[in-house]
Amino acid sequence: MKKVLFYCQHILGIGHLIRSMEIVRGLLGEFEVCLINGGRVIDGFQIPSGIEMVNLPAIATDSEFQELRTVDPNQDLDAVLDTRRELLLEILASFQPDILIVELFPFGRRRFSSELIPFLDQAKANGVKVVCSLRDIVVTKQDQTRHEEKICRLMNQYFDMLLIHGDPKFQPLELSFSRVKDLNCEVHYTGYVVQSLEESNIEEQPVPDAYRPTILTSIGGGRFGHELLSCVMDAAAYLESAIPHQIQMFTGPFVPDELFLELEAIATHRPNVVLQRYTPNLLAYMRRLTSLSAWRAITRR
Repeated sequence: MKKVLFYCQHILGIGHLIRSMEIVRGLLGEFEVCLINGGRVIDGFQIPSGIEMVNLPAIATDSEFQELRTVDPNQDLDAVLDTRRELLLEILASFQPDILIVELFPFGRRRFSSELIPFLDQAKANGVKVVCSLRDIVVTKQDQTRHEEKICRLMNQYFDMLLIHGDPKFQPLELSFSRVKDLNCEVHYTGYVVQSLEESNIEEQPVPDAYRPTILTSIGGGRFGHELLSCVMDAAAYLESAIPHQIQMFTGPFVPDELFLELEAIATHRPNVVLQRYTPNLLAYMRRLTSLSAWRAITRR
C-alpha cells in the first residue's frame, strides 16, 4: 500500500485542521496515512482509526496575526523551530512516504520556511511526489506581485501537483492568484472539502427540547468573536422569560481560560444556557436542530 504523509500547520483557528483531517480520512483504504499537526492539540478532536498522528511542538500566532509564538510559554521559539525541523526529517526517514502533501505552503505559511524547505529538499531527494493542498482563496497582506513571484518559484521548484479545494465555476483560483498559468505542475480542483456527519456521535450532543426553539452559538476556534459570546449571554437574561427557547453555546477550544470561567459563572444563573468549549460534531448538532425544527413545523399544522 502506498504511503501519504500530510503536513498541516494551523495557527489561528481550526478550519485548516478540520479540512486536512477530512482529506486524509478520504485517503484511508487506499493509502497508509500519517498526519503531522504543527498546531495546538485540541482536546476531544476525533482522529479516524487508521491514521497515524504526529504532533509537533505546537506553534500559534498572536491575535493580530503578526508574530509566531510557542503554545507552551516556557519554550523558546527558535529552539522549537530547530526541534521541529529535525523531527520532520526524522518522520520523513522513518515513514518513507510515496507522496508528501503540504497544506497551504507556499501560498501561505512561509514563516515556516526554515523547517519546510529542508523537509521539501529531502523529500525531493528521496523521489517523493510533493503535492500542495490549497483552499480556493489566497489571502496576503504583502505586495501581491512579489508574493506571487515567490509562490511560483517555490511551486515550480518543489511541487508536482496543486490540489485546489473549491469549484472553479464559483471561485476560480485566478481571482486571488493571477499566475496559475505560470505553474509548471499539474493543477486540479477537488471540489469543496466538508466535514462528514458522524452519525454514531450525534447522541453525545445535549438533547434539545423538541418544543423549544434552540439558539446555537459558536465562534469556531475561539480566538476571536468573544463579543458575540458575551452579548448572547447578556441577551439570555432578557429572553429567559420573554420567549420559550434554549441557548447552546460553544466557545471554541482556544477561548481564553479566564473568559470561559467568567461565562461559566454567568451560565450558572442562566437556566436557558448550556455552555461547552468544543464539540467535534457541530454539523451533526445543527442537523438535529434542523430535524427538530421540521418536526415542530409538522406538529403545529
